[in-house]
Amino acid sequence: MNIVSIDIRDRFLKAVTVLTAVATILTLSGVAYLAPVAWGATPADYGLMEGDTVSAAGSDDPDVYIVNENGYKRLFLNPEIFNLYGHLGGFASVKNVSPATRDAFVTSGLFRVDGDEKVYGLETTGEDVAVLHWVNTSGAQAVADDANFFKKVFVINAAEFALYSVSSEYTSVNQVPAYARGGSVAPAPSGPLSASLAPGNPAGTTITRNAIGVEYLRFRLSGTGTVNTLTIKRSGPGLTADFGNVYVYEGATRLTSGKSFSSADGSLTFLLNKAVDGSKDLSITGDMATATVGDVNYVQLTGVTLSGGASVSGLPLSGNNFTVSGASSGTVTVAKSGSLSDPTVGQKQAQLSEFKYTTATEGGTVKRITMINGGTLKAADLTNVKLQTLTGQEWAGTSTSNGYVVFDLGTGHFIAKGGNAVFKVLGDVGGKKDETVILYFEYDTDSNVTGDQYGQPMAITDTALDESSDATTLTLQGGALTLTFVGPTATTVGTTVTDVTLLRYTVTAASNIEAKRHEFVLCKDDTGNGTYDAAADTTNGWADVTDFKVWDEDLNAVVIGPQDGTSFTTSNTGACPDAVTGAEKAFTDTVDWSAGKTYNYKVTADVTADDTGSGIALASGDIFRAVLDDYSDDAGDVTKMKYAGTNTSVAAADIVPRADISGSNITLGSASLTLSLAGNPADQTKIKGTKNVNVVGVTFAASQASALKVTSIKITGYAADLPSGTFAAGVESGGNAVTVANAMAKVQLYESETGSLIAGTNKVTSNILGTAGTGTMTFSNLDWNIPAGTSKTMLVRVDLSSNAASGTAGDGYAFDIAATADVTALDVDSNTVNAGNQKVNGTAAAPTQVLTVKESGSMTLAVSSDSPQKGAIYWGQTNAPVSKFRLSSTDEGQYIEKLTIAASNSTENTNAKNNVSTVFLTYKNKAGSTLTTSQSMGNAASVNFAWATGNDNRPYVPQDSSLDISVNVNMKTKAEGATPTNASPESVYFGLDLVDSFNGSYANGFRAVGDGSGSVLDGTSANINDVSGSNDQYVYRVYPKFEQVALPSPYNLLGTPTVFKFSITAMGLSDSTLRFDNESTSSGSIKFEIVSSGEYTYGTTTSTTYTIYDEANVTIDTSSSSGDSKGLAPNGSLSFNFSSKDVEISGGLSKTFRVEITNPNNNYSKTSATGRAADYFQLTLLDDEAGLINWVADYNNGLTATDTTSVTGTLRSLPMFGPTFQR
Repeated sequence: MNIVSIDIRDRFLKAVTVLTAVATILTLSGVAYLAPVAWGATPADYGLMEGDTVSAAGSDDPDVYIVNENGYKRLFLNPEIFNLYGHLGGFASVKNVSPATRDAFVTSGLFRVDGDEKVYGLETTGEDVAVLHWVNTSGAQAVADDANFFKKVFVINAAEFALYSVSSEYTSVNQVPAYARGGSVAPAPSGPLSASLAPGNPAGTTITRNAIGVEYLRFRLSGTGTVNTLTIKRSGPGLTADFGNVYVYEGATRLTSGKSFSSADGSLTFLLNKAVDGSKDLSITGDMATATVGDVNYVQLTGVTLSGGASVSGLPLSGNNFTVSGASSGTVTVAKSGSLSDPTVGQKQAQLSEFKYTTATEGGTVKRITMINGGTLKAADLTNVKLQTLTGQEWAGTSTSNGYVVFDLGTGHFIAKGGNAVFKVLGDVGGKKDETVILYFEYDTDSNVTGDQYGQPMAITDTALDESSDATTLTLQGGALTLTFVGPTATTVGTTVTDVTLLRYTVTAASNIEAKRHEFVLCKDDTGNGTYDAAADTTNGWADVTDFKVWDEDLNAVVIGPQDGTSFTTSNTGACPDAVTGAEKAFTDTVDWSAGKTYNYKVTADVTADDTGSGIALASGDIFRAVLDDYSDDAGDVTKMKYAGTNTSVAAADIVPRADISGSNITLGSASLTLSLAGNPADQTKIKGTKNVNVVGVTFAASQASALKVTSIKITGYAADLPSGTFAAGVESGGNAVTVANAMAKVQLYESETGSLIAGTNKVTSNILGTAGTGTMTFSNLDWNIPAGTSKTMLVRVDLSSNAASGTAGDGYAFDIAATADVTALDVDSNTVNAGNQKVNGTAAAPTQVLTVKESGSMTLAVSSDSPQKGAIYWGQTNAPVSKFRLSSTDEGQYIEKLTIAASNSTENTNAKNNVSTVFLTYKNKAGSTLTTSQSMGNAASVNFAWATGNDNRPYVPQDSSLDISVNVNMKTKAEGATPTNASPESVYFGLDLVDSFNGSYANGFRAVGDGSGSVLDGTSANINDVSGSNDQYVYRVYPKFEQVALPSPYNLLGTPTVFKFSITAMGLSDSTLRFDNESTSSGSIKFEIVSSGEYTYGTTTSTTYTIYDEANVTIDTSSSSGDSKGLAPNGSLSFNFSSKDVEISGGLSKTFRVEITNPNNNYSKTSATGRAADYFQLTLLDDEAGLINWVADYNNGLTATDTTSVTGTLRSLPMFGPTFQR
């Protein structure tokens, strides 16, 4: 294959078919076939030819390049890639040129793989390292961005393509970086602000007629400046009437109101006033207004104006084509839900809205939600907004400066077809009394839901909540002084704790207020039985509570207190639950509250619940709480609370609420540690020598009372001669000397959740795993922390030794925590805590989770279920798929170090030897990388692939899993002696098999090495047998590929209807020609089958006749239908022998044909022998028997050219069924 010699026209046409979502866009947008551009250097200017390889040896860039006729060169990134193109003559053929000559040819980074029309951009990430990016843009835009685009595209082979990784897509030619040795250089923007397509610019696609919020264009503004306006334009063979509203978005935030395209010129201008400093990605989205089926639209960014009048480079920018389908998206109906209460000024997480989405026709994923606040509350006074579902999901949102709340749901929330989801909007509310919150949906696009059937935004019906009158008006409550409860929720703490939070609340004042009295009450539920008890001691107070104080959380400063519980000596009969008496303390600290500000407070105290001392004592199991007594109780006394700077007291009516602010229950509990068996790992089998095996997981759970630090862990190991046998600590009891110590080369402890090391070998203070009846290992001086009320899982991870395992069933091993004292932890007060239970992994004799260790694993070889089907391949075809095999392993991963592919059948052996030049093997290594390697086909029609021990590129079969190996080939050309020829027109076919020997050696034919054990499997091992490729591939110099072309409706039998239309592509190299030849009788033919309700003739003489035309309406052949002995369809047929016209198609090109009924009235309008007229007709091209299609594949320049006859099943595009025509 010549990697540069490609006709420019062919390159343009082929690439456009991929790059252009709708081919007509090229003519509709006025794009020239090839834009006239100034030509740069040509090879002839420097004494070179297209295809020459050059290098400026001795310069700072000695790399090897190849030049094309258009003045461009491509880099061979490394010697491995260069060596893939042996026809170039190797390094001995590289021409030494000056740096000036080398630099006269611009380096191109545009590639496509032979046989695949996708164009990729190359990004070099370092010396000899690069990645590819698919340039996913329209042909029109590619030419607009770079008029020489198609002249720069170099063709590479599949083997080179396999050496690159493929990264994210480029959506613009402008994103392809310029080549620089050692790493690509991204295109630099020009001007103070530049515009380019953003990396996430949506690819062209088909959309539904009623989709709401379709993203048409995503662009990036780079530089510094303030954007005043954006001007966009609708283009393409569609209509402005296809659109409803159009918007500008930044991420999930809508920046503009909805506007419509001008019906005059399709343009639209947005006022934006958006500052850019660095880069900013913006999107244009549109609502479809029951768009016309088949319309094609794309959006252009045509203008950007900046403050100060600075220019913007990179314009215009065009998005991709969006084609309107005949389908309509499902619908999401929005409804109000639930009931709402007026929030209080300063309230945290007040519920502000509740609504329900219900889907119809398809399920949908909610992606973003935007609501406008039509109330009077300022945007700055609505903060910390959240979106919640009734099932517990929560998303944080933003409150924008222009009065919207915006929620980006990321991966989204799915609602099944016909299902619903209720959402709540919560937020922290500042502001003033009587201000309002009214949340509703301004536009349909503010609810963005992607349907699961069409993958497009769903239609939105939100008439129940799209105006302020639809929404619930929430009015902020409050007086001169407003208090709100914040938290915490009920919790459990240890019996000895410091600064535990008892209550959190806010205070908001409408005017400046000074407060000098703050009454707090302590309440107690003795033993935590659910009923509160009297807890006042007017002499001694509370003995076990100290350092009671109130913090200003914003200042992190104490503003009230501290006082000890012994000062809580006043009885309070109104603050505690169950109407019991609590202990009160009145604090006299002066606190000032400024008008309009919300203050955040928390109440903390130290607790020592030792149930000793005078007064009210606390013990483990007790529940208590703190209460801020109602401020309105003391209203009217200027010495307790007044308006600052006056002698006016705050009236009780001006305090909201006129009630206590009560904290939640605080339960006192002792620190504890509970062990349990983790679900993973489960029972498993490993091979000796395997590293990093997780044997068992033990979950450590700390109670709510205290966090724990685990300082020491002792594990006990158990062994058994058989995994199903009786286990014993340290050494199995059956007398076969199976010991834990002998099997384990290394034992460590890891945390499952994070993968972090808990205890390595350096923490082992005792190792007696090999002692019978004991079998323990102790890890000390640990620092493993488990937060209160949480759990973490400890994994016992081992490296298995290479010592022999006994028997075919293997040996059994297990680990456990044998005694409660085998785990030592410290609580927050450094008190020792041991495990509360033991032996979580079953019993010593019969563990629940067992590790079986075996001597070695095993493998099987088979054909993969998706191995290539029977088919055709042509001379010179590259990377043609032939076979695919599945290698499966049991109990152990396997490295493949030798593997043989061969044509085993004697006939196929000769055919493969004559026609296959190179065999490619594609597989994955242990790292999961997909790799391809190749070997030349040997004289015995076999190839042996070998990898050195330790080579990271060895194929790898994961334990208890499989590896698929694909076998592809490069076919020989005519010059290389490919068959069959016209002189020897026999049927040539072959398959490639996976065999267990090479040149008679089973050791060399197949070799697999166990990942852990190092055990070797070869061609003599169990289940390693020859595996035949599942299907043969038939070889032709050139063969026809049929593709059906759709016919427009209606399908009736009036006039001379075209009843079938198809194209034929000559699948072969450019030096081949596919012929349906009229020079010799029956030299080339196509036989169709007729499915019809009529006879193939009318009467005895008049047949239904047909004409086949080419794409230029030239008559190729005429024919009439024929039938079998029954005389009636569907047993009729139609054959074209190309007697009127010689049809020739050059390799790689296509021609289109149509079949026309010449005289449908002769049969389809008259009564037949059955007594009724024919009323339907269908033409089909089948593949159910040999010889339905005949062509001349290897022309001998004479009338004796032999036909090539189709083989059933080889032309994979068949069968094809024409439409059914009605009378």
